[in-house]
Amino acid sequence: MSNLDRSPSRRNFLKGAVFNTAALSAVPLGAIGATSRVSASSIQQSIPGLPIKIMMHTGLPRDFKSKLMKISTEIQLIDSKREIDQVDVWFGPINREEFRKASRLNWVQIPSAGVEHYLFPEVVQSDVVMTNAKGCYAPAIAEHTIGLLFALTRKIGSQTRNMAGAKWQAEDDMVEMKNLTMGIVGLGGIGSQIARRARAMDMQVIAVDIQPKSKEQIGDICDEVRLVQGDGLSWLLQNADVVVSAAPHTQVSEGMFDSPQFDMMKQGAYFINVSRGKLVKTSALLRALQSGHLAGTGLDVTDPEPLPSDHALWTLPNAIITAHISGRSQHSWNRLLEVFRQNVDRYMQGYPLLNQVDKQLGF
Repeated sequence: MSNLDRSPSRRNFLKGAVFNTAALSAVPLGAIGATSRVSASSIQQSIPGLPIKIMMHTGLPRDFKSKLMKISTEIQLIDSKREIDQVDVWFGPINREEFRKASRLNWVQIPSAGVEHYLFPEVVQSDVVMTNAKGCYAPAIAEHTIGLLFALTRKIGSQTRNMAGAKWQAEDDMVEMKNLTMGIVGLGGIGSQIARRARAMDMQVIAVDIQPKSKEQIGDICDEVRLVQGDGLSWLLQNADVVVSAAPHTQVSEGMFDSPQFDMMKQGAYFINVSRGKLVKTSALLRALQSGHLAGTGLDVTDPEPLPSDHALWTLPNAIITAHISGRSQHSWNRLLEVFRQNVDRYMQGYPLLNQVDKQLGF
């Protein structure tokens, strides 16, 4: 079969099933993507034309490129945009101009979990399949979440600031997490990993999500999960001592934490955001902190981002801010590479891909 023989059925087949890797980090890498096989006739109809040309827009280690090449001798790795109109697969960020020029594109692997920057109309309206890094950065982000909370509850943030002036000063109002309730907004790959760690801190865990979750899906990491729609978010905000934003940035979620939401939270509650800054109305969060209604906030993301040097949040003693680094670790990138390697193998054989993005929903 030549490249000219391909038909839209190829893309339709790839879109036929969505595999969620929320628990990606909890299983051996070799087990990622294990799914039931489709019929031989379906596979035969959907195997792509050969050779497969993959645009390596993001630089990759030489040993990983060797792993890709071992999948098939029909794989060609490209890093020159002179051949952009011949590319079948794209690894890395992609902009509107690049997408328009890549006229033969079937599949884009985005190296981040959030895809809001890549869902321009041409992509959403096309048949091109998009996959992301869902679950790949979740363990690191979950640890960072707990670290931000520790910095607030154990006063590590203020103690660190004291070090700059060689100041020995004790703290009052130290807080244990035992028996506190953590409310997680977005129980996907990141939210699930956060919930597991909160359990280790002897916390109660509640959550809301845009999609229903069965008991089999959540196991014992969460006491109760409700839909965020309706009064789900209000229920969580009113019952949580710690609210964690782990939801994706979409048209629906943008600005979901505003003054009414912060007012619903318990007096003395904590707010942690490790998802996207645009989910939060920064001015409303600032007022809730300055008034003393919230005990503190831990932010790895802000709006705007980066936060301007003269912003009032920098000066608050009850705010801990990190520079959007929560997903970084010695393992995060390797998890993404393993997902991509398995997806290339699945693509070659005509199987549905892992971590497919619903381009209408935005995640």
